[in-house]
Amino acid sequence: MDTRPVTVFEPGLGGSANYRIPSLISTKKGTLIAAIDARRDEPGDNPNNIDKVIRRSTDNGETWGDIQLLVDYPGRGRKEGSAAIDPAMLEDKETGTIWMIYCHTPGGIGLWNSSPGTGFDSNGYRLLYDESGNSYTLREEGEVFDASGKKTDMVVDRGGNVYIGNDKIGNIYLDRGPLLEARTSFLQAIYSKDDGLSWSEAIELNPQVKEPWMRFIGAGPGIGIQLTSPRYKGRIVFPIYYSNNPDNGEPRMSCCLIYSDDHGTTWKRGKSPNDGRVWEGSILDSRTLSISEAELTESQVVELDNGDLLYFMRNHSSKRRTAFAYSRDGGETWGEVDFFDDFADPICQSTVIKYPDIGDGKERLIFANPCHETQRINGTVRLSEDGGKTWPYSKVIDEGNYMYSCLTVLPTYEIGLLYEGRDDKIRFVKFTLDWIKSKY
Repeated sequence: MDTRPVTVFEPGLGGSANYRIPSLISTKKGTLIAAIDARRDEPGDNPNNIDKVIRRSTDNGETWGDIQLLVDYPGRGRKEGSAAIDPAMLEDKETGTIWMIYCHTPGGIGLWNSSPGTGFDSNGYRLLYDESGNSYTLREEGEVFDASGKKTDMVVDRGGNVYIGNDKIGNIYLDRGPLLEARTSFLQAIYSKDDGLSWSEAIELNPQVKEPWMRFIGAGPGIGIQLTSPRYKGRIVFPIYYSNNPDNGEPRMSCCLIYSDDHGTTWKRGKSPNDGRVWEGSILDSRTLSISEAELTESQVVELDNGDLLYFMRNHSSKRRTAFAYSRDGGETWGEVDFFDDFADPICQSTVIKYPDIGDGKERLIFANPCHETQRINGTVRLSEDGGKTWPYSKVIDEGNYMYSCLTVLPTYEIGLLYEGRDDKIRFVKFTLDWIKSKY
């Protein structure tokens, strides 16, 4: 079959220097939505000015609509630019709501220099700080209160701009100014109720899912899923990861799921596979983790026919293989971490989906990653027909540069793959089960 890719995003498109970190879903209405980081001035991770954008396709990826800007934070470049980085999407099949989560960081802040904390006080008000380190809270209607609970003459608008009267004096999202938000990372969510045509304002998830000892917190990235087993039917889950704040040494990362049992009204955080993990005779805890090789970072998850969840995790083990673990309680806790012997992994994000039941008794999972121990090349798709126990079929999508990617199933039952490929282009390709299983 024809597996020639279509370029969906590329440097210069829409005035953006580069695009990275794809997320791809197929909605109930048959629309493909491709979400991505728009890295406006420079190609790197945060700190950087990074916006969140999408393109939609209504013809199974043959053509794509105009770029839609969803989240736009201020600032330019790596010094002052604030970010909305690393999207993950899912559609709530019961309500039709499309959810996207991502990580927001203020200017000058990224993975490694995020401070510990949630960025909110015990009442759920956003914390702000002046140049002397004095704390304030941002309250209803943009009013700013000092630490004693007294209203100040400062007001913050929805774009983060700080005003005294009619005079703009700064922006809370930048790297410097008279009043700034906490120098940490924020997990945020937006949603669409019209098949991705319009989107909500950002919802702050930190007060519900981030702990004061956590420094960085980030999404998947990729996709989330909605559970179908009777015990947890309707639960929506997103993989995330976070870093701790050890007394000595560098922060270490662990992954977990966040989940909602009320269609996104409230969220909870499950335990990490690193919580209670046995490592060389010791029992680990994600809060105190100090071992680099035990880190678990970007992740994706599928629900098996028996209701178990199978978790696929990027990791820092010297094995250079994709890690996995099982949950039997909807992602709240996990069993032991193990590794797929045949899944070479250069420490990179991977993508996995469950293929729909076609009535032949086979439980199909599809997995893709850069299949190489040291380089992000050789993008490979794998197929299991027994719920991940064995993976007898594989096919190389792209032998060249291949980094982050995201899979989905199209209304035609073809498989769609959005991936970072050569020349910094974000490419879309579609193929069938038979193509994966074919010899040529």
